[in-house]
Amino acid sequence: MLVLPAPKHVPVTPEIEPFEYRLRVPNDARAVPIARGTTRAALAAHGLGELSGRAELLACELLTNAIVHTADAAELRIAWSQWEVLTLTAWDSGDLPPAPRSRSHPYDDNGRGLTLLRSLADNWGYFASPHGFTCRPSKAVWCSITRRPASHPSGGSHP
Repeated sequence: MLVLPAPKHVPVTPEIEPFEYRLRVPNDARAVPIARGTTRAALAAHGLGELSGRAELLACELLTNAIVHTADAAELRIAWSQWEVLTLTAWDSGDLPPAPRSRSHPYDDNGRGLTLLRSLADNWGYFASPHGFTCRPSKAVWCSITRRPASHPSGGSHP
């Protein structure tokens, strides 16, 4: 008689349907904490709370840059794809590409947004649009976070 070992318990991550939320905000610094709360609420509602920490920080950085570097409204898009990738996009009325500061001190109060973006996002970029969300030249700066596999109870992760 052949006896097989009991199968290992591998946590199954439920599939989450794709979604997209759009938050259009005025050029006002008070919009940033509203965007943080919206990001947190959207991820919690869809069972993606584990992405919330990075996503909130990245959404705030993207939107802050849009507000600081332009004079018009901005839009934050929060999208989850069927490939389990969260994409955050900030549209603004600027047409210049994002440019990192040539030098910033670690204790500066500002100027580290793109450094944080490069450090925390799995991928990022930007694109210009001749007819962006404001029906005139604009740009979108985006970043993505890929969902990590669930942790094994012993602390390791499964492939």
